Amino acid sequence: MFEIYNSYTKKKEKFKPVTEGKMNIYTCGPTVYSNAHVGNFSAFLMADILVRYFKYSGYDVKWIMNITDVGHLTDDNEVTDDGEDKLEAASKRENKTVWEIARHYEELFMKDIKDLRLLPAFKYPRASEHVEEMIDMIKTLEEKDVIYETSDGLYFDISKFKKYGNLSGNVIESLQAGARVEVNEDKRSAFDFALWKKLIGKNENHIMKWDSPWGSGFPGWHIECSAMSKRYLGETLDFHTGGEDNKFPHHESEIAQSETANDKKYVNYWMHKSRVVVNNEKMSKSLGNFFTVQDLLKLGYTPESIRFTFVSVHYRSKLNFTEEKLQESQKTIDKFNEFIQFIIKSEETQENKSIASIIKSTKQQFEKAMDDDLNVSGALAPLFGFMKSIRKQITKTGISSENKEEILSFLRSMNSIFEVFDFEEKKEKELSADDQNIVDELIKKRDQFRAEKNWAEADKVRDELNKMGVKIEDKK
Repeated sequence: MFEIYNSYTKKKEKFKPVTEGKMNIYTCGPTVYSNAHVGNFSAFLMADILVRYFKYSGYDVKWIMNITDVGHLTDDNEVTDDGEDKLEAASKRENKTVWEIARHYEELFMKDIKDLRLLPAFKYPRASEHVEEMIDMIKTLEEKDVIYETSDGLYFDISKFKKYGNLSGNVIESLQAGARVEVNEDKRSAFDFALWKKLIGKNENHIMKWDSPWGSGFPGWHIECSAMSKRYLGETLDFHTGGEDNKFPHHESEIAQSETANDKKYVNYWMHKSRVVVNNEKMSKSLGNFFTVQDLLKLGYTPESIRFTFVSVHYRSKLNFTEEKLQESQKTIDKFNEFIQFIIKSEETQENKSIASIIKSTKQQFEKAMDDDLNVSGALAPLFGFMKSIRKQITKTGISSENKEEILSFLRSMNSIFEVFDFEEKKEKELSADDQNIVDELIKKRDQFRAEKNWAEADKVRDELNKMGVKIEDKK
């Protein structure tokens, strides 16, 4: 039975789908005004692992990830819905139209998704193409008398939604007591959020605009996800995921407007990815301490090492991102891939009846960990034990061709979740006479270092040999 930590209730809960045998999930996608950094991708990868595990478990999964290409302002925060549209700011900076900016960075995002091997979502709806649905939802909220109009827009009156703050813990009284910034005086509360912005004042020359019952303007950031999730997944979602920083005000506001408009619970299970830090500081574009996927690929890191660095850590654990962690991830992946080659190239002898029981036990341990709040790090432990046990069995008894297929089939099922293993058989390369002489000398040097117990220098020589495509295994 799958259990998940629900960010809303602050406890683990058994999963019960809205529709038996099916799971639907909405993920807050990127605002396409610049490249997404790997900290952003950690939240997308969390959702990818969730989707993959439910597919592995036999569910019919429908995943929606939106593309925000309008309405996300530079000062969208807990107090203000102000500032310049992020795409318009990028348009000025890069001397392109807002539509060129949106499509350019959306295209780069899709490339990063492909490089990091995320499963494709059912749809990536663009906010700019769903304004009609947003206007319809705002009309419904207007009929329910929970919004009010000011000179610059329409705002949701959070005093009309008594559960506002339940997700983030930011109750209205403490928010008001803590307000320290100048806000729109026309608003009833500093924390009432924008549903629709009019073309007036700072927004007078806003390029992306639509007609509405309240005049020409553009939607607020929060209404986008409520409208698009309803369009593609219905009024109640199984899962809604995002980064920890989406909790407030974005997700809090989604809950208020969706539950008020639909008179139904909006989301059954909320999942939030813990922040990624660099040298114990939050990774962010404003601090300039971020890496994009393409940055890391240019530095020589593999897509698999980037992916594994994020998916191998529990999603609620804070990850201090370093290049050393990428290197450690690659070494772990290499161990799995070396084991796969070992299985592929093992001599076929006789059937080993212990193989099936080892696979069954490992599978049970793996699923037990994954069922416990998607504990990927805990699920990896039995896989390391599996490799050790299988090697021991092959050395002791040998394996048949059927055993080989059992082992590889099991690892492929694991890889349907991790998506980092390589099952292509690698051919041995012949060394030239000169290279063979160099290798022989390096092996002698390494043996000498090992005899002297100088392990650090011995490891350096081993790494040098690895770069030449020569692998050294120390056996009895």
